[in-house]
Amino acid sequence: MSNNTFTKDLQYWKFCSYGFLKNLQFFDAFLLLFLVQHGLSYTQVGFLYALRKLISFFLEIPTGILADQMGRKQSLILGFMAYICSFLMMYFLPQFHFLIIAFCLYGLGETLRSGTHKAMIMSYLEIEGWLDYKTDYYGHTRGWSQRGSAVSALLAGAMVYFSGNIDNVFIFSTIPFVINTINLMTYPNILNKGKSKKKGDNSFLKDLWSVLQRPHLIKVITNSSTHSSFLNAIKDFIQPIIGAFALTLPFLTKGTNEQKIGLTVGFTYTIIYIFTTIASINSARFSNLFSNKDKPIVITLYLGLICGLITGIFYFENLLLISIVSFTLIYILENIRKPMLTGYVADDCPTSMLATVLSVQSFVTTIVTAGLSLLFGYLSDHYGIGQALILLSVSILMVVSIVQFTLGKTAIEKNQ
Repeated sequence: MSNNTFTKDLQYWKFCSYGFLKNLQFFDAFLLLFLVQHGLSYTQVGFLYALRKLISFFLEIPTGILADQMGRKQSLILGFMAYICSFLMMYFLPQFHFLIIAFCLYGLGETLRSGTHKAMIMSYLEIEGWLDYKTDYYGHTRGWSQRGSAVSALLAGAMVYFSGNIDNVFIFSTIPFVINTINLMTYPNILNKGKSKKKGDNSFLKDLWSVLQRPHLIKVITNSSTHSSFLNAIKDFIQPIIGAFALTLPFLTKGTNEQKIGLTVGFTYTIIYIFTTIASINSARFSNLFSNKDKPIVITLYLGLICGLITGIFYFENLLLISIVSFTLIYILENIRKPMLTGYVADDCPTSMLATVLSVQSFVTTIVTAGLSLLFGYLSDHYGIGQALILLSVSILMVVSIVQFTLGKTAIEKNQ
């Protein structure tokens, strides 16, 4: 099948529905506030976040191989069942020792899901002959994910405001995940594996190892993991900043502090996700501005880290609105980057092992995120969120700069 562009057929809308429903995680904008409200310290919060990532650390690559070898639909459905169990535990059993189990289940869901759906999209594009449009196609489907996040934040803010109880967002989060499980069941079985994968091929691991040694793929995975890990480690700590900002707003005079915070957090995240939707949809256009495809991912990495530094400085100076705006830019940059980087990974490996390679990418992100979450939680407890953001951003900027300088120096020496 050959077209000048891709067609928005039924499967396209199933992909979009998946992303939209997956991101109806009503608790997402309130998770840290929920944990602190139930008596957890920032160090305990950092421990839970790190634990969730460590579960992925041990299972990421095995589940990626399982998805490619045994079936991607089954992997995703099992992952969504783990998510649902996690939400129910957080709602009914919010004590720290039970939250440990809930976060482990959430981590299991993440590792079963990560990379698998992207691989199904790429397999579909290969079957239809649309691989040239992978960045644009994935950018559009990811745009629907961000729309889901925007709707989720708005509805969650309304839930908290009218009920006065943050806990309710967990029980409501189970509903879209059940619906999405049904959506996944309708996916065609041909997407379970890549088009070029032959059943009984014993050379899979050998071929995978060969692919993973490609220098450009290593560079893309490292770049992607650095920015994603940074955002994953700090993203929930913006909630106290928004909460503090909510209590300074003169027009919010009615309701409890929790209701004021709920309304402001929900509205703020809605605005953030509207911008990230636009960013995802226009990722391909941004990428096309550069003749060298490595330039935009390096530039956006530096910009994201600088925005983290600015966020910390302005929070430390109690200029909360500017801090929130700067933090929003990190989200926008991440969603410009995601479709580009997924397309670049797909350029460097066959679709038959894409779920596994994307799992390796998630595996690297998981390791770094776990370490940064523990470090950031510790720094926030001892120095405050503002100073923690400054220290973390500067540290990563220094490491990235050293690596970039070393790579540039090596390239010059090779050309001489």
